[in-house]
Amino acid sequence: MKRILFLIMFAGVSCNALAATVLPLSAAQLQQMQVQWGPLQAQNKGLSASYPAEVVLPPTQTRVVTAAQGGLITQLSASVGDMVKQGQVIGQLSSPDLVALQSGYLQSDTQARLQAQALKRDQALFQDGIIAQRRLQETQSAYETSQALMHEHKQTLQLAGMSERQIQQLAQKRTMQNGMAIIAPINGQIIEQQQAVGARVDMATPIYTISNPKPLWLMIQVPLAQAQRLKPGNMVRLPKQHLSANIDTVLRQLNKNNQTTQVRASISQGAEQLSVGQIVEVALVENTAQASFTVPRSAVARQGEQAVIFVQQAKGIAVTPVKIVLEQDQQLIVQAALHGNERIAVQGVAALKGHWLGLGGE
Repeated sequence: MKRILFLIMFAGVSCNALAATVLPLSAAQLQQMQVQWGPLQAQNKGLSASYPAEVVLPPTQTRVVTAAQGGLITQLSASVGDMVKQGQVIGQLSSPDLVALQSGYLQSDTQARLQAQALKRDQALFQDGIIAQRRLQETQSAYETSQALMHEHKQTLQLAGMSERQIQQLAQKRTMQNGMAIIAPINGQIIEQQQAVGARVDMATPIYTISNPKPLWLMIQVPLAQAQRLKPGNMVRLPKQHLSANIDTVLRQLNKNNQTTQVRASISQGAEQLSVGQIVEVALVENTAQASFTVPRSAVARQGEQAVIFVQQAKGIAVTPVKIVLEQDQQLIVQAALHGNERIAVQGVAALKGHWLGLGGE
């Protein structure tokens, strides 16, 4: 009979329970209900709960510096951890193969010069009618062949590490060098040194690995329901580091074990505060006009789909509707029309809910 009466009372008040916004309870009643109060903790504006993220170096920002030719490493002027600039000389390589390449280029360059002179001469003779057109065509063909061979040898020298200026000096001074500079291909930090001074290396042997630490990626593990509300361009924040990043993409591959997906964000400004492989906490930024607050799970009472908290006021206890943004462990993040300096009930909430629904109290 008591159970039937309870259900009847519950049904009678549930329809108008939300209309009751203030409970006029005395201090004695609150003490009898064992209600305890705590401060309302405001969230950073627009931030959701924190999610774990791994700091990752984009693969496009790493270069391996290799030996352009086989030879002997005679000098290395940079070490692991050093920052280098694109085009900076970071070592020297002595290579007998380079001498042979230069010799081949000089020979082809000389031949191209001779063929250019022969073509000029035959063009003049043809105009004077001294030689036949066939002779001019043969000279023209020999000239074009010599030019192609010269450019082939020049390109080989460029692949071997010689700059355009060095090749021009070689053609002018006809003086060969047996050493070549090891050049940094990008701005960045040397993260690995694979060879030492005095090592003999073959062509394409790795010498250094250089990485540019800007920007970095944040691979964020986000619950599927939250990830579906995100899109490229949204901002995320690292509250502890006071940094911001922008979302690049939301991966549509779900982790079936924990029902999360990865969200990738890029960070440039302040990236030097982070280390590759570091695990950080990242908060998503939500565009909302209402303030967000962190409350204990025990402070929230639910009535159907409605969630409320009980706010201490001078005239009584205000039953305040809240929107639950995220549930995490023993804390909830909620949105509510509050200022942030209020005190809320953190214990005795079940008794307050019963009084609110007319199921108890005096």
